[in-house]
Amino acid sequence: KFLGLVAAGGALGYVGMRITGRTAFGWRENTAESSQPRFDPSTYRLTIDGMVDHPVTLTYDELRAMPAVRQVSDFQCVEGWSVPDVEWTGVRMQHLMDLVRPTKGASHVTFHSLTGIYRDSLSMQQAGLPDVLLAYDMDGERLPVARGLPLRVVMPRMYGYKGAKWLRRIEFRDEQDIGYWEQRGWRVDAWIKA
Repeated sequence: KFLGLVAAGGALGYVGMRITGRTAFGWRENTAESSQPRFDPSTYRLTIDGMVDHPVTLTYDELRAMPAVRQVSDFQCVEGWSVPDVEWTGVRMQHLMDLVRPTKGASHVTFHSLTGIYRDSLSMQQAGLPDVLLAYDMDGERLPVARGLPLRVVMPRMYGYKGAKWLRRIEFRDEQDIGYWEQRGWRVDAWIKA
């Protein structure tokens, strides 16, 4: 058993993943970051730019003042575990797209984390789906740091690695940005198959 645990630990270290535990609700912490970033609501800014007509920078309070949406969806990890019926509250991605008005040449959206280490992307069509959410609350409370405070992407139709945590920038581009896990062999289009 001991040798099996050592081998499993080495394999996880090899792919750059850090697991910090599983809560009573089934969450497992898989992150590319060496530590969770610090969040100060008074200094936080979300930049939305790139190929848009109206780039904006939003404070945390401005984000929370936007029309809020609540949705319940399952969180599915590509490793095979899931957390059912998570209640997310936040802003629809489509609302922000309407705000900044992407140019005709924009075909993809890249989501950047606070540390700059993690990023992932969606096509414009994927980002515009009605259940794509930028969440700041989970299960009726402020998003925990481990779940992505201040803001995370929720894309229920795809595996969890498409949901960038600790979001600081949304960038509209004319090409697909190959994200952290895709560079390590995971699928760019991470649809959950029924």
